[in-house]
Amino acid sequence: MQALYKRYLHVPTTRKMITPSEATLAANKWRYSHPLAFEQHRAAAFFVSAVILALLSSLDFLTGYEFGFFIFYFIPVAIAAWYGGRKEGILMAIMCGIFWYLADRLTHHPYSHPYFIYWETSMRLVSFLTTSLTLSRIRDLVLNEEQLLQELLVTREELSLHQQSDKGSTSK
Repeated sequence: MQALYKRYLHVPTTRKMITPSEATLAANKWRYSHPLAFEQHRAAAFFVSAVILALLSSLDFLTGYEFGFFIFYFIPVAIAAWYGGRKEGILMAIMCGIFWYLADRLTHHPYSHPYFIYWETSMRLVSFLTTSLTLSRIRDLVLNEEQLLQELLVTREELSLHQQSDKGSTSK
């Protein structure tokens, strides 16, 4: 196993020598589930979330208040929070709350008291915000763990090289 860390990988596209730990971390960034998969396209990820929200709210409006689409509003919140971060997730959660309110209001959902729609909207907004904040926190923890892993592997490789140089200097 230690031989794995001593070897170096050659990446033909960049003509740069990288260690196995760098190769592992670089490969993780190419997975679509990785939080930084769309880092250069954060605006596009938010736009996709907004398009999904528009489609969901249109479908929610067209089907009327008897079909509950509440659970599907978490999809754009999750995409925005995971690929965009905390600010984008919070913004999308607020947008989902507003769009849900508008869809419910425009379908003329009958409530026994007029203030119930505001209660429903605030409860849905709280759940969207909770989801957004939770996913963005998990995203931050994943990124922090990757950074710590990178530092640990680099330190391990440096220690291994240092130990080899110490053995080489004492054997002479």
